Amino acid sequence: MAYKNYGKPSNEDALGSETQAWNSADIFSKLKISRILVQLDLDEEIALFGRKDEQEDISEQLIPHRRVEYLQKFIFHIRQLMGNCKFAIDRGGYDEKTIKHLDDRLEQVEMVMDGIASNFVNEVTKEEELRINEKHFKTCFNILQMVKDELNFVLNRASLIFRQGNELDLDAVMRGIEDGS
Repeated sequence: MAYKNYGKPSNEDALGSETQAWNSADIFSKLKISRILVQLDLDEEIALFGRKDEQEDISEQLIPHRRVEYLQKFIFHIRQLMGNCKFAIDRGGYDEKTIKHLDDRLEQVEMVMDGIASNFVNEVTKEEELRINEKHFKTCFNILQMVKDELNFVLNRASLIFRQGNELDLDAVMRGIEDGS
């Protein structure tokens, strides 16, 4: 097998085009998988507490709005992650069925999302207040957590989190390059 050295002078050593797929996969995983996994953790925390940490200066009136907003973002980012991983899932297999089931769960949560909070107007001060139905909110939140947790297993089985099987043997790759095979 001939290896071509793209974008480098011919006198520079390179692993060649065979490893380009791996390099692209690494970038894809960081941008399209890992970034969203980190964002999901943030969505989860702000949906539950209304802020990412104790030091974040958020007015108490904004906390319920942020919790609702980040619960919606939680759903959005789970769907985004599912879309980004579908290409790596075996068609017709267990994980494709799992993704379909998880998507159905998301739809169920979305159908009842309007019950997680209500606007109330204080008749004396005429101020609007968003009140969260904590029991309903927590039910929706728990379902989303379960979806996220199960999705992590699907991602891992598809080698999008941890690589399955044997690790890349760089010595063997280099021997193959040197041997021209």
